[in-house]
Formats: sequence, structure tokens, C-alpha cells
Amino acid sequence: MDVVLTGVESTGKSTLAQALAARLGRPWVPEAARSYLELRGGRYDEGDLLAIARRQWAWARWVEGPAVLDTDLWTLVLWAEVRFKRVHSWLRAAAAAQGPRLYLLCEPDLPWAEDPLREHPSPEARAALHARYTAMLAAQAWPWVCLRGTGPERLVAAEAALADQGLLPSGRSRPPLGPL
Repeated sequence: MDVVLTGVESTGKSTLAQALAARLGRPWVPEAARSYLELRGGRYDEGDLLAIARRQWAWARWVEGPAVLDTDLWTLVLWAEVRFKRVHSWLRAAAAAQGPRLYLLCEPDLPWAEDPLREHPSPEARAALHARYTAMLAAQAWPWVCLRGTGPERLVAAEAALADQGLLPSGRSRPPLGPL
């Protein structure tokens, strides 16, 4: 089962994804949007979003076996809805065909870190987007957990979620359950 980090910008997803991949001994699939947008100076249109989605889809399929993904196609569905008020049929179908997955939704309770590629710094915008992510995951068939707190607290909560799904490698003790 793949593990997917998802959620609002600037919530520690990339750092946590890399840490979990190392702990699980699994490949890490980075966020395709970051490298794509860096080449375009942060500018994108609807066609670019579809190109990013195809890149993310391809990267997730290049790895062998279960991986830790720093986002997946459902994030791009959400971005299409928010930014362009519509979703390309291929993107929606490809997102629905993903799985099986455990989603780790990062709460926007970490301080905002400035980055020229990020778009929604206000607490209100972050809360509204987080609500959309929550609703999106609630409509899915795959398990998901919301992670809160600092980086170390999130890592402990993520490991507890992995243990609950039987995804921690043998020989690793189960971390104590904290508030999720």
C-alpha cells in the first residue's frame, strides 16, 4: 500500500514524506509540481496543471512496489477545482484509479514558510483549503489520518497510523499513540 502525504502548502509534507520513506525503506516520490513550476517561474495555466498531473502519475508508476508519495493526483483535482473551477476528465479518472493508499493529511498548524511557489499564506485560506482536503478524503474509500503538531509529533503520529495499517517493517516497535 502506498503512503501519500497530502494537505495545504507549508505543512511539512515533503520533509515528512522523505523521513517516512527512509524509515520504511521505500522509494520516495517527490511532488512533480515543484520542479515543473520552478522551471516556469511559478506561473501555470490549466494545461500546465494537466502536464503536472501526468508527470506525477508517471513518477508514481516508475517506482517498484509500495512507495511514499509527496502528494498524488487528488491534490491536483483539488487545485483544478479551486484555481480553474473545473477538472479535466482524464485527471479525475486517473485520480479515482489510484490505490490502495493510506493518506496522511497534514494539518495547517505549522507556521507559514515563504516560498515563491506557494499561493495561500493567509490562515483563512489555509483553513478553507484544509476543509476541502478533509472533505475530499472523507469521500474516498482509502484510510486517512490527520497529522497535527511539530515535525517530531507528526512523525510519531504518522508511524502510529502506519502501524495501525500493518505497514511498519517487522522489528520496529509501535510508537505510542498520541492525539491525531
